[in-house]
Amino acid sequence: MKFIRQKLWITLLMVNVASILGGSGSPQTRIPDVHYEPTPQLIVEELLKMAEVNRNDIVYDLGCGDGRFVITAAKKYGARGMGIDIDPKRIKESIHKARIAGVMDRVKFIEGDLFETDIREATLVALYLLPELNMQLRPKLLKELKPGTRVISHEFDMYDWQPDKMGRLGRNKYYFWVVPTDVAGKWCWSLSSAKGEEQFTLTLAQKFQEIDGKIKTPVQTVSALEAYLIGSQIGFLLRYRPPGLVVEMRYRGQVNGNTINGTVEVNAGPFAGKHKWTAKR
Repeated sequence: MKFIRQKLWITLLMVNVASILGGSGSPQTRIPDVHYEPTPQLIVEELLKMAEVNRNDIVYDLGCGDGRFVITAAKKYGARGMGIDIDPKRIKESIHKARIAGVMDRVKFIEGDLFETDIREATLVALYLLPELNMQLRPKLLKELKPGTRVISHEFDMYDWQPDKMGRLGRNKYYFWVVPTDVAGKWCWSLSSAKGEEQFTLTLAQKFQEIDGKIKTPVQTVSALEAYLIGSQIGFLLRYRPPGLVVEMRYRGQVNGNTINGTVEVNAGPFAGKHKWTAKR
């Protein structure tokens, strides 16, 4: 009886070691986080269309499965792509399908952990993970991806990071985001009038791409209207009332660190017309 218990213990130990090493005997960081289930090809097509993929894009698929996102992006739109999956079977399958599709010169597949992969060169990231994995991955996306990089996801959202677009096809849901730049804080600029340089201040609060703020004008402090942030593109409407006038200023600009460069169109008053606009934080 003692011999049988010892033999059972040795067998269980061997099973545990094998599960750590994997079938080939080479160490694996960990097992896949999700059961493999491919995104329907029609949803792949819809997501790539929503993201407006083009030949200048570098598409990263995190948990690439059989590689269909990057293969489709390369074959249909001429984009380049990188697929990452922790399962070596999926990587072999992806490479095989890329060869058949004739896009091996534009795509690459690597066996690796998506949480440890360098994704900084991506212009589009594709996901089909679980909600909790999306949330674990979200800080990495926001930290490493350049503002303006697009993120698409089949089925699962990003909790309180609201999508810029979403769609549904049958029972399938899909989502689209644009990584926003940081604009929170106080921005200052001046405009020339007959009175000289007049000062404006915009104080912005930000939650992902959602922005809201107050603008201090030479006359009064008002709310910024129709404010939007898409990647590093910002815009808002300033409406205020100097004596006898209703002045509307529509601002559009590109954020680059602590500077916004763009234009402002003014309907009336001492600033009427279209002008270049620069704000500093």
